[in-house]
Amino acid sequence: MKIFVLLLLSDFLLNQASSQTTSFYFPSFSSESCNNGSLLCMGAVTAYDGYLSLSSEPLPGSPNQPVDEVGRVLYHQPVLAWPNITIVSSFTFRISKYPNSTDSGDGMAFIFAPTNDTPSAQSYGSYLGIMDEFTEGEDMHQIAVELDAYKNDFDLDGNHVAIDIKSVRQPVALESLNSTGVDLKSGRNITVRIECNGWQNLLYVNVHYADHPPKNVIKQPINISDIVPSSVYVGFTAATGAFSESHQLLEWSLTSLQSVR
Repeated sequence: MKIFVLLLLSDFLLNQASSQTTSFYFPSFSSESCNNGSLLCMGAVTAYDGYLSLSSEPLPGSPNQPVDEVGRVLYHQPVLAWPNITIVSSFTFRISKYPNSTDSGDGMAFIFAPTNDTPSAQSYGSYLGIMDEFTEGEDMHQIAVELDAYKNDFDLDGNHVAIDIKSVRQPVALESLNSTGVDLKSGRNITVRIECNGWQNLLYVNVHYADHPPKNVIKQPINISDIVPSSVYVGFTAATGAFSESHQLLEWSLTSLQSVR
């Protein structure tokens, strides 16, 4: 009888310690990734064998390359964001300047979004598909980790990571990647690991070339329950402005784990 009670107690504690988990892993992508129901692809996103292109790929031999584009891809169902949630996401991407282009633009972002709505068509360029000039500065109940590859007038430089909540012009955290040796628009595979820890109320961002050890770039206090709804859509946005740029998502994993202590 004592053993039976102990087993029941053990099962109860295990269930309480990890009561709800969402976990997925895309080791690669295929031409059907936007059609098989696992992802919601919007705007300029196109699925190829091996990667998702978040903006248009270069058109060989064409002098007219697409500009002012917005792309967004989200996991097909929302994940828990709080209470007592730790979200860990890792992804690998590469950003490349178009051949013969005089500059690049603009970058991409990982986003915790309150809905699976299509991004505003006006959120191109410096807004990175996160918001637009009409919603800049407003509470949109979202969090974005931007990987900015173009220097606008208000930017620190054209190679930085920032955390945006209400504004891309006034992020809550901002760090240049120049001291890390990582160049966002190098065309090399770059891996980012994002951890949003609901117990510590901290958001961590690590960035590194895929064949190098990780480097912590941002450690920012954030109480996610004050910002986003309890369930969020997760995914990526990207945008171009006056200059075109290739944004390729190669791999993506995420775990949302609810724990009771």
